[in-house]
Amino acid sequence: MPARWAAALVLGFALVLAMPATALAAEGDKAASADDGAAAPKESVELVCKTTLAGVRGWQSTDGGKLAGRKSGSAAVTALRIAYKGTVDGSIKYQTYQAAGGWSDYVAANKTSGTKRAANPIQALRVKLTGDVADRYNVYYRANLVGYGWTGWGKNGQAVGARKLASVRGYQVKLVKKGKKAPGSAKNRYFSRGAASAEVFYAQGGKTRTQLTRALNKAKGANSGLKAFGGKYNFNSKAGKKLKAAIKNLGRYKLSFTMIDLKTGRGISYNPTKVLYIASSIKGPYVAAINKYRAGSVGAGTRATMSSTIKVSSNEGYSSLRRRFGHGIMKKMMNYCGISEKEMTSTRNYPYMSSRTLAKLWVGTYWSYYRETNTRSAWARGLYAHPWNSFIDRGLSTPTRSKPGWYPGGGYNVQNDGGVVLSSDGHYVVAVMSSACGQYGKLANLVRAIDGVHADMVK
Repeated sequence: MPARWAAALVLGFALVLAMPATALAAEGDKAASADDGAAAPKESVELVCKTTLAGVRGWQSTDGGKLAGRKSGSAAVTALRIAYKGTVDGSIKYQTYQAAGGWSDYVAANKTSGTKRAANPIQALRVKLTGDVADRYNVYYRANLVGYGWTGWGKNGQAVGARKLASVRGYQVKLVKKGKKAPGSAKNRYFSRGAASAEVFYAQGGKTRTQLTRALNKAKGANSGLKAFGGKYNFNSKAGKKLKAAIKNLGRYKLSFTMIDLKTGRGISYNPTKVLYIASSIKGPYVAAINKYRAGSVGAGTRATMSSTIKVSSNEGYSSLRRRFGHGIMKKMMNYCGISEKEMTSTRNYPYMSSRTLAKLWVGTYWSYYRETNTRSAWARGLYAHPWNSFIDRGLSTPTRSKPGWYPGGGYNVQNDGGVVLSSDGHYVVAVMSSACGQYGKLANLVRAIDGVHADMVK
């Protein structure tokens, strides 16, 4: 080694030995920091949903949080898979309720739940997280139902959907870190047939009361024959032909009817503004008016009178209610339903009116019992199940809430009925007024035919 290099090396060692300990430590920290490289990887959690729809080939893949399936139409989800991947340990599992078969067992991530058979759609689902990701995240999910729309959000194994009521046509699943807000409200996340929730399910959404009244005003004519309003309908369809045959079967009688779907505002009518004597059908809306405007004044004795007035059509009971509560609450109910004194007279216990007016009264009655309710609404609407002599109730296996009215002879000779049909296709109001007194079979057949057209119209 040359002498000059040796001298430089000795000098370098001397300088290092002369540096303070703190300076050496700082230099060491810088070196260590440089050696550490990039920061720790960012936490990542992701879902992928795969879906099959009735009548659609193959699987559709959707990122978590986005719509899987559809939010319109009637094609139902028949099977689904949900996959999880992320930097947090754990996984996901889920189960589905199908129309035939009930709840499945939980399946692991990316496994199929469902059968892919169009005749066996998924109607509800539950989703859970497992492992560490379950400790750090909530899984939220909601369903879009045929004929209804979006449910509320469920989370961490809660049921979402409408068991035995409607099919799932779309859904969303998303992960939200614990402590963060839910993506939306949980209200109306799950419904089931046979429970009170079934009535709530079909009472949601659709047209407002005012919009329904306006839609009914489009049904015109005392001798206009069979027509559709709020949309077109082909009366030469199979259901339409059955309805025309049922009308023909009542050809010798005066006949007027109006039907309106409470969600869409679509309907059909036959001579909707023909005026006939209402008879005891007026008792249904009048009792609803008592419940709406004077519920606080109703004690046990009055409840018994209201019950007999609806269930067995007690004239004495109705007269006593009219004496106690007066005509004023009928006038209020008419205003609520968008009905003028020209359409019916509030001060007559048994006025004349058209089936269109009776349908308006039943839209208001339905609204007061199912949408703008009070603590007595559930009890009061229950009175209208299976009332005496209701051909609406006789004609349909679907649950109904109705009040018939009839008067043989005496210059009246009428057989009327009005109410709401709690159909799985959607709730609707139907009002029938006729001179076919005692013709229960023919009128029940007419109601069945109207029900068939309703199902065909909203499918």
